Amino acid sequence: MANKLRKLSFPTKNLSQPGRLSTARSVVASPERPPLLGLGIGSRHPNLAFWISYLTLNCLLFLPLYLLNQDSTTFLPLSTVAASDPVEVGERLLLWRNNLDIFRLNAEILLLVTLWVYLPWLRRSPVGRLFRWFFGLVYAIVLCYALYESVMLSMYQTDPVFYSHFQLALDGLPVVFRHLQVPPSLYVLAGLAFVAGLAILAKLIDTSIGGLVVDRLNWWSKSSLGLLACLVILSVVTHRETLASPKMEVSSLSYKLRQNIVDSIALRERINTYDDTVAQNTYNYAGYELLRKPNIYLIFVESYGSVLYKRPDYRRAYTELLIELQTQLQRNGWHVASTLSEAPTWGGGSWMSYTSTLFGLRIDTHSQYLSLRERYQAVTYPDLGHYLKSQGYAYVRLSSLAVDLEEEEWDQLKNLYGIDRWPNYDDLDFKGPHFGWGPSPPDQYALFYARETILTGSDKPFFFFFITQNSHYPWVPLPKVVDDWRTLNEPTDLTVRFDAGAISHQVKRQNYLNSINYELRFLTDYIIKSGPEDSIFILIGDHQPQQVSRRNDSFDTPVHILSRDPALVDAFLNYGFGPGLAVEQTTATMRHEGFYSMFMRVLLAEYGQGIRALPVYLPGGITAGNSVGH
Repeated sequence: MANKLRKLSFPTKNLSQPGRLSTARSVVASPERPPLLGLGIGSRHPNLAFWISYLTLNCLLFLPLYLLNQDSTTFLPLSTVAASDPVEVGERLLLWRNNLDIFRLNAEILLLVTLWVYLPWLRRSPVGRLFRWFFGLVYAIVLCYALYESVMLSMYQTDPVFYSHFQLALDGLPVVFRHLQVPPSLYVLAGLAFVAGLAILAKLIDTSIGGLVVDRLNWWSKSSLGLLACLVILSVVTHRETLASPKMEVSSLSYKLRQNIVDSIALRERINTYDDTVAQNTYNYAGYELLRKPNIYLIFVESYGSVLYKRPDYRRAYTELLIELQTQLQRNGWHVASTLSEAPTWGGGSWMSYTSTLFGLRIDTHSQYLSLRERYQAVTYPDLGHYLKSQGYAYVRLSSLAVDLEEEEWDQLKNLYGIDRWPNYDDLDFKGPHFGWGPSPPDQYALFYARETILTGSDKPFFFFFITQNSHYPWVPLPKVVDDWRTLNEPTDLTVRFDAGAISHQVKRQNYLNSINYELRFLTDYIIKSGPEDSIFILIGDHQPQQVSRRNDSFDTPVHILSRDPALVDAFLNYGFGPGLAVEQTTATMRHEGFYSMFMRVLLAEYGQGIRALPVYLPGGITAGNSVGH
């Protein structure tokens, strides 16, 4: 026993004082190994060691959400203190608040720690070791869910739903890692950091529920912990399901999981019971014929969001650019109408956004998209592309991103959209420097190459689809807009790579603005040089940009309709569009899934043959619940 006491370095005089002997015996009898702070601050200040360890573990659970929303969140809930109403201050401190700070409580972790502190027999029984392992497992699950929830809420503005996001992760993560330009050394450092983080967490858990510290907690610490536990229990009793919200002061994994499971079951049911009868009947345009058949370009501009209107510096630079480009277009006989449209996704999931636009169907989950892709292999969905094909159009789609898909996957996508020709990266004959995401060739090169080699040699009008790549995050490096697009294909020894180092938020914002500047400038040049005078260009954003948008920036993205036919462009003014590239309103006048029916009405009204009654306009498209949206 003396050897044990010497190893623990407790002063001998403490053992001789009244009231110390029982504490020493309990410490010696404890089978627990010394915690992280047990031989330092833990031996001298056990209460301080306990609270530091517990509060660190607790606050770590809310740190990811705070870090991903730093631009719109304060570290301290200062808005709470600034409130004039005392009742409001109390509610925001003890119940809920919009500020996503870390000063909140997790119910499960607090209650488990309280049980450990208040039940000495548990700490000294063989069950104690199992309890400690159980606590570690629960904490790991809570932390992993907090990371998952933070990413979904911050990067995609959607609630966590297992049924949707599990397959999204399986499909998306390999693509992300394949296209990330990260040196192997960074993966090694990340692995080492992960191991170090696990070690630190283990030590913090060891201190929070270790016998050496907990056995020596004073009355004040135990009472404070008990009071917090009572507040948590009261919140559970009075609010229950609302504890799944990240705004609540008390957070509960149990209720988060319950809500997630309920939403997953509902989503699965919605997808499995989908009946396309409404879509097949509503979008049956077989009786409508086109007399004039202009070439139609549908170009989605990656990450082109309404955030450009939401920040004073963005709005000033963006509108100045639009005025400059509109002058160039007008000088060359082009007319423009623009508006904002509500996209079905935020920060990612471009395929859901443009499929919603083409199908007139709201597609806001990856699971729903996969179900549609599987369903429409042998069966045809009556989308915009299929209608234009029925009118003699050639449906051409270009993918400039180097995506290594199997032949079967390419065939599935061709069947889904009904595409006639789908040239990809290998068909671009590109030998020049690559940029940004992927990395990719310059979008200017890809589009001009398509015009010169892919969209020629046929008497058919064409429907051409393309989504830009150079405005995809990380927005650097960017190519330059050149007079002769062929010069972009000159081989060079220059390695243009994204610097994976830390980038300040302000620099990131400027990088995004630069990418939109690039896209709109070269697209304007492309439109002016496009050729046939009766072409229609549709430029539309797929979603808001990650990193530089906030939660309250909405899902809206700009939409531009361009044509040399003033009557066609003016027809869109009846649907909430305004003249020119810039818009006055800051909220959407339409939704992406409403574009299909709107475009068909305008196209048939202006270029149709023998049209007695135009098809119905569905501002909300068709919902997955088999009904017309509103």
